[in-house]
Amino acid sequence: MPSLTIPLLFQNENYIAVDKPVGISVHNNEDEQNLLTVLEAQLKVPKLYPVHRLDKETSGVQIFALGEKSAQQLAEEFQKRSVQKIYVGVLRGQLKQKEGTWNQSLTDKAEGRQNPAGLSKDRVPSETRFKVLQDSKYFTLCEFDLITGRQHQIRKHAAGTNHALVGDGRYGDKKYNSKMADLYKNDRMFLHCHKVEILGQKLVSPVPSSFEEVFK
Repeated sequence: MPSLTIPLLFQNENYIAVDKPVGISVHNNEDEQNLLTVLEAQLKVPKLYPVHRLDKETSGVQIFALGEKSAQQLAEEFQKRSVQKIYVGVLRGQLKQKEGTWNQSLTDKAEGRQNPAGLSKDRVPSETRFKVLQDSKYFTLCEFDLITGRQHQIRKHAAGTNHALVGDGRYGDKKYNSKMADLYKNDRMFLHCHKVEILGQKLVSPVPSSFEEVFK
């Protein structure tokens, strides 16, 4: 991956919020660049603390604390569900409902396409609210409000309704994703963390233009 400059969305004395590009891990990727080390070099700070983590395949608002005390405080906000996280994504096909709630129980770990929800004995309550922003016979552009925060929650819930996110290589159909990538010249997963509200601060990353281009 070439050298990156990460856009900064917000900064105060406690934390920063950045606009994470698609295709880079937040941390713990020894074989490639990761967002943590790129930002530490870019901002010339000795240590950053990720307080949540977007998937490598997801873009948008990502928060890092600037110290251990701030990291603990922010992590507690995420744990007690006082943080609002709004995502936008493009689903395969057309949803029948214009808005609603997905509440299928899910495991809190990565799963596979054959059984996105995971083994029933490992599942825990999971809730994602969705609202259709735009649709066609082929795609649905949705806004997602994460009420719980399970691993791959939106991706699993979408796949469980037979409307997997376009470009989702883990839970979607690989042949379909390959066809869409060739057609639209874009092989990303169409999921973006659009807004995060934490401690009264609203953090916003613009929705990529490619999300609407599939409707043209």
